[in-house]
Amino acid sequence: MYITPLEAHDLALSTSNGHTAQLRSLVTKLAQREGKSPADILLNLRDDFNQTLAHTASKAGQIASIQTLADLLHTRSNKTLFFNLPNRFTGDRPVHTAMRLGYMSVLKVLVENGADPTATNRFGDTVEDYLGDFEEGEVRGVVEGYLRGLAGGSGSSRDEDLGVKCGK
Repeated sequence: MYITPLEAHDLALSTSNGHTAQLRSLVTKLAQREGKSPADILLNLRDDFNQTLAHTASKAGQIASIQTLADLLHTRSNKTLFFNLPNRFTGDRPVHTAMRLGYMSVLKVLVENGADPTATNRFGDTVEDYLGDFEEGEVRGVVEGYLRGLAGGSGSSRDEDLGVKCGK
């Protein structure tokens, strides 16, 4: 599979600017050209720092781009893998990036789509180590909702556990 630097740049710009129709179109066209699925394209597309488009979307606070990426990944296992890939240097996952930059809503959408808020980076940090201006209880609620989801839940929906309201 070969993606040109210009194609990778266009994908990153579409993602960081929240141009979801363009993002979807670019990934779909690349998948067709390469004879791969959109998920294969996304799972194998990394920059020089081993960051994915999920890292790019997290840096920009682009919830719509994250949701588009999740839709293109299709299966829960693809989403879980993709949204938990670490970068090369710090081992930060998109959840670390979102919290480091203060995007609580991005954190919630990432976790809703399979990201692990308990994952550690190379320094042993989790999202709870990057609270910033957020209340500890708010972040703890996202983490506890994730853990309840892993344990089979407590009778409420996973979205309710995460504090995410879906307008679907």
